[in-house]
Amino acid sequence: MDGVAAGDTGIAHGNLLIEFAEAVLDTDEGRLDAARNAIVDALGSEALVDSAGVVGLFNAIDRIADATGAPLEDWKAEQTADLRDALGIGVFGDAKMEVEAAATAS
Repeated sequence: MDGVAAGDTGIAHGNLLIEFAEAVLDTDEGRLDAARNAIVDALGSEALVDSAGVVGLFNAIDRIADATGAPLEDWKAEQTADLRDALGIGVFGDAKMEVEAAATAS
């Protein structure tokens, strides 16, 4: 969190953009306000609008990929295995298979 783990992205003001993206996903309204203000102060209000659009698009892209059943790449599956186990994400696939099996049995 706080954009620190990403390190130097090579993108101008990348740390501000990472902090904004993380703040959008956080529940701390003060953090989000500070991230918004930092972008406006450093880059202007148009950059804030663009940044919000990118964050929104990434949220939509993930949902579309999930809804269409796009497979997770092997390298991503390996790198996120522990996190997915901790979150219990595997139960969603199991539940989906049960629903589909019940539908075809009817």
